[in-house]
Amino acid sequence: MRNLNLKKVDVLNFRHIYEDMRLQFPISELKSYDEFINLFNHNVLECHAVFDGEKEVGYIIYALLEDKSLWLDYIAIKKEFHSKGYGKKVFELINNCYLEVEKPDEMAPNTLRRIKFYKLLGAQKLDVDYIYPNLEGGMQMDLYYLGDKIPSRDTINSDIKYIFNTLHSDIPNVDKMLNKIIA
Repeated sequence: MRNLNLKKVDVLNFRHIYEDMRLQFPISELKSYDEFINLFNHNVLECHAVFDGEKEVGYIIYALLEDKSLWLDYIAIKKEFHSKGYGKKVFELINNCYLEVEKPDEMAPNTLRRIKFYKLLGAQKLDVDYIYPNLEGGMQMDLYYLGDKIPSRDTINSDIKYIFNTLHSDIPNVDKMLNKIIA
């Protein structure tokens, strides 16, 4: 493994990443391809491919927040590169980011593995009753933060509000979910 680097993905080259996302993420956690393109075109989200030399090994999709923190929407290493240390290396390239994480579920070992991985990196679970907005009405998740210093509760609320009003503005009743979180 060489030094990894990130290269911004042009919206015209996003299709192959979206196809990989459809394989790696539950459909309930994915927006439509057209909605992603809309979010990229309106500078709400950025997509960067992760390269090891000339090999594309994964990708990250995030929103850049006012305080320069990242709202990590998706991070994935392509299946053929799993368990080779790439995930940890990608997190060495980014810092000060929010992570939406599934609740621990003994029946879904991948959730436990992901939580353990994020904690080993130093991510801390935030004291937030978080709801991930989706078309099914929302899904209870945990919100973690990986960074130098945990943001204040006011900053966390402000960041969540921004994300709900931009990234998730296409979701019906997103305002009701937001009110439950920051009430």
